[in-house]
Amino acid sequence: MSDRAHLLRAIANARPDMETDVEHVLHLPELCPMTKNPKPGSTLTLRYRAQAQLLELFSLDAYIDGFVGHPVVRDMEFFVQTVAEDAAHLLGHEVEAVADVQFNRLRQGQRIRAVGRPAPLPPAQP
Repeated sequence: MSDRAHLLRAIANARPDMETDVEHVLHLPELCPMTKNPKPGSTLTLRYRAQAQLLELFSLDAYIDGFVGHPVVRDMEFFVQTVAEDAAHLLGHEVEAVADVQFNRLRQGQRIRAVGRPAPLPPAQP
């Protein structure tokens, strides 16, 4: 888990018995103060099959904002991997994160896909 994972919250799914796919499309802020990347229009999409809990929208925004100028999570690949892993850990099941990123000073974009899975539980003590 990242040092920003505590910012993420979940809410109860009112209909956990109903098959529901959830997709959050987040418009990314400028995460790097030096390069001003990613450029406006870059997005991060989180996808998961709803179970007992759902990601809470306001905390998800605050969590993403927590990475602005982060001293460790600096490249987009690591950022996407971290978000997928933190969300999966919170929800207790697989979460896919896909970023569509445009960069300043480059003639290229990048699409990054990471699948986060919750950490296994430690073995029970006898």
